[in-house]
This record gives sequence, structure tokens and C-alpha cells, in this order.
Amino acid sequence: MPTPSVSLPVLPTDRPMRLTPTDVSQFVRLEQCERFLRFRLADRAGQDFMKEYDVIVQRITPLLSLSGSTFEDDIEADLAKRVATLNYAVKYAKAHNRPDNNKEVIEEAQKLAPGKAILLFQSRFEVELLGWRLRGDVDLIKLERSAEVTLNVLIGDMKSTVEVKVEHRLQVAFYRLMLEQLLKDGGIPHTAAQTGILLRPGVDLTPEEQEEIQPLRNAAMKVFGLDELLLEIVADGDAYVQSAHDLVLAKDSTARRVAGTSFESIPYCLSFKCDGCLYNEFRMKWSVEQEDLSLLPYMTGTEKEALRRAGITTVQALATLKDFVGTNELIPAPGREAQVRQIASTWPVGPRLDELIHRAKSFRRSVRKDGTQALSYIPGKGNSSLPVSKPDLNPNLVRIYLDAQHDYLEGRVYLLGALVVACKDGTPVARRTVIRLTDGPPDTVSKEQHLFVEWTKELLKAVIEIAVSDAQPGEKKSAPLHIIFFDSYEQRLLLEGLARNFPPIIHDTPPLYDFLTQIAAFDSPIASFLDEEIRTFKNFPMTCQSLQSVAA
Repeated sequence: MPTPSVSLPVLPTDRPMRLTPTDVSQFVRLEQCERFLRFRLADRAGQDFMKEYDVIVQRITPLLSLSGSTFEDDIEADLAKRVATLNYAVKYAKAHNRPDNNKEVIEEAQKLAPGKAILLFQSRFEVELLGWRLRGDVDLIKLERSAEVTLNVLIGDMKSTVEVKVEHRLQVAFYRLMLEQLLKDGGIPHTAAQTGILLRPGVDLTPEEQEEIQPLRNAAMKVFGLDELLLEIVADGDAYVQSAHDLVLAKDSTARRVAGTSFESIPYCLSFKCDGCLYNEFRMKWSVEQEDLSLLPYMTGTEKEALRRAGITTVQALATLKDFVGTNELIPAPGREAQVRQIASTWPVGPRLDELIHRAKSFRRSVRKDGTQALSYIPGKGNSSLPVSKPDLNPNLVRIYLDAQHDYLEGRVYLLGALVVACKDGTPVARRTVIRLTDGPPDTVSKEQHLFVEWTKELLKAVIEIAVSDAQPGEKKSAPLHIIFFDSYEQRLLLEGLARNFPPIIHDTPPLYDFLTQIAAFDSPIASFLDEEIRTFKNFPMTCQSLQSVAA
């Protein structure tokens, strides 16, 4: 196998290493991928591995950045009407390489008069803490001096989201440690700093959901005077401080261990989370050069590590573990019988061993084009959940393929699509597409309601018009229906949208929601998911088996 042209050297731990709270937050969001953490540590240490490898960093999508920036600007403008504010990013013309504001924040705390408060936006800290050089921009700090001259501190993060996540709380825990160190160095006594997250409420909330978020709404009003936002004060801030030590600051922390481990030895696997990784392009190129097991579809990290421990580190090594005998039966390759027995008895990879070997052979045949014998299917997987249509079984079956697209900024559905295919005597004889799109972003309740009502009307009309029925004149027309989604996520989007807009839909059209949620028949389900069918029965060689990649 070719060796990678670039390998990241072990990082020296005898001098302060650099990291930011945002780096740690991304590490947690990426399911604590240690490869990502190693990339970030190397990047912060000045190792120019991306350029040498002829790849670039994959930046966050502009839409998300713009949404977050607009959210923060609106909050700052609102708060500036109520209390004194200072934005350090604006003060330094939003320069990327502006200096830290350590001294300036200390000066603001020192000169704050009793009974007064000030809000500091985008304070840049650079603090050396327990052998780490931490740097970060804090969205919001509230300094308030009581009449008793006690300094109260609230460190906040502003997130254009409707849900607070663990990584958000961990990020502000790091900011708390950094600010407390600065205040300690400046000799400024203060109460224990609080941490919190400012966020927006969800859309079209039920009365139960409104009641659930009311404490967060009350907190935003009490602390900042904001009546349209939510504020979560982190209840157990010390627990997240301890997590900061476990992950980074302690002598035996995860980050120190990762920094001192050879790059090739750090485990990883490829998943949909990698789409949001800065180093995805490097990781994919490295994986292809090494023909890493992560390239196989549906290979989990646990299964990969079990194979690695058994000496199987590449797709080729897995593909040649067994040979074909007959049409689709696999037997151990000569000389590898003991290795096969060991892996077959290893959890969790043992029960899937033959399937993974089939996938490895398909990858070698398709990507390496080395003539490896491979099947286009996974044998011995039972029956499909897709219903059969033939002259003597479901002859007039109507298949409805459904699609729903979600606007993650507005929290509503903006596109609904359906392909209706009608059969006669088991053969498709008619098809109709029904696609509807909101008029612009779905930023109001009425836009999404109109989308669902009009699409549902047209869908049911299309089914009625093209369905073939054996009913005699005067009898009620009927035909069996089967719903097909690409995956369960799209089903959830559609059901949640139907539930949000249930009253107008039930008023204008028959209850599609009831049909989609009814209990399946004894011999077949109401709906099928193509991704499950593909995973169970098909042996496609693509690493990412999305709708786009498997459509052909």
C-alpha cells in the first residue's frame, strides 16, 4: 500500500500548547473524534500539514455564519438600549488579528461603580492556564457591582439555535476559567461566575412546550430585559468545569494523550458528522491512500477497531480474508483460517464478518479495479419490506415516494415532493409528480400551512386520478397504497409538519397523517425506507450512500 505523503508529528508537551474553547466545543459536537482534536492541536501549533497535502480547510457554511452574526447583532442592538455596552470587535474594526482585551476587561471591572453594570461583547482573552495557551472571543460578559461593592459576573454565549447542547455549556465553562484567572491575576474579588446561553425559542410551540420554556423566558427578562429570547443559566457549572479539566487541562487529559500519540494510531471512523469537519478533505485523501477500513459503508468505529486488533487494517486485507466457492458462499482463504475464527468470535464484528468482506470485495472491484470477484447484493438477508406487485398479488398497487426538505434556520418545512406510481396487473402504467415550494423562506406559520394544505390536496388528487381499480360501476374505488421514504428522518420531518398544521389539513383534506401513522398489516409495513433496503440488500461500493449517490 502507498504511504501517506504527510504524517503529523507527535506534539511536544513540555511547553504550553494552544487551543480554543471553540475547538473543544467542535470536538464534542463531532462525537469526540480524536483525529479532529489532533488536527486542531497540530494546526494551532503551526504545523502546515494541509498545504503540504494539497488540500484546504473546509469552512462553515456562509448561511450559518450569517445567521449567527445577525442573531448576535440584533441582541446587542436591543441590549444597548437598556445598559452600557462595549464591543471590542467593533472597537478594533473587526480585525481578525486584533490584540487580546485582557487588560481592558480588568480595567472595566476595576472602575465599575457600585450599583452599575456593563455588558462587554466579543471580549478576546488569551490566558495561560495549567500548561495551555487558551484563546477565545467571549460573546457576552455582564459585570455588575452591587451596592455592597461585590462584583457579580455572568459569562454568556449567544447561539442562533432553539436548543442548548452540551458543547455550548462546555464552551462557556472554559470562558469562565479564563476570566476567573484574569480577575485573580488582577486582584479583583468577585462572586463565583455564572455561565449561561442566550437562544431563541422554537417555532409554533404547543402549550406544553410554551410552559416548559417559560423559566428560560423569565430568566432572559430578569437578567437582560429581553422578552423574545430564552436564557439558560447553567445549573451545574462546576460539572462542566470538571469536564474541561478531564478533556484538556488535567495532566492525564484526553487532549494531552492525543497530542502525544502517533497520528496513525489515533482511531477514527467516517460518518455524516465528518461533513461538518474542517479537515474532512485531508481525512478522505489520507483514508484513500491508506485504503483505510473507514471507507467501507456502514463500518462503525467499534467494528473497525476490532478488526484492527485482529491485524486487519486495510480494505484489501479484509477483502482477501475469505474466497468465493460456488456462486455466493465464502470460505476462509488458505492460511487465514485461524484469523477468521478469531474475528468470527469477536464482538461486535463477528456476526457481520461475511457482509463486511462482501463490501470490501465490492470496493476493491469498483475503486481499485483489480478484478476482484464481488456480488452486487448481500446474500442471505431475507425478504424486502417493499411490497410485490404482480397479476396475482397487489396487482393495482400504488407506490408513493415522499420527500420533505427542512429549513434548519426557521425550523419549518420549505419543500414537499411526491412521486406517485400506479400499477395495473403488476406493471407500472402511470406516474405523477407533485412538488410544492414555499414562497421564500418558511418564516411564518401561514407559509408552511399553505404548503402542506395545497400539497396534500394535490397529492390525494393525483392518487385518485391515476390509481387503477377493479371496482365495478357504482362501487367505491380502491387500491392498495404503500409509502416510501428515503430514510426515517424524512418521515419525521413530514409527520412533525403534518402535526403542526393538523387543523387546516384535516379541515381541507382527508387525514394523511392518520394514514401515515396507522398500524402496519400483519404481512407488510405501511411505509418502507430506501436507506434500510439499500443497507440490508445492496452491495454498493460508495462510502457515503446518500440518495444522490445511489439514485443511479
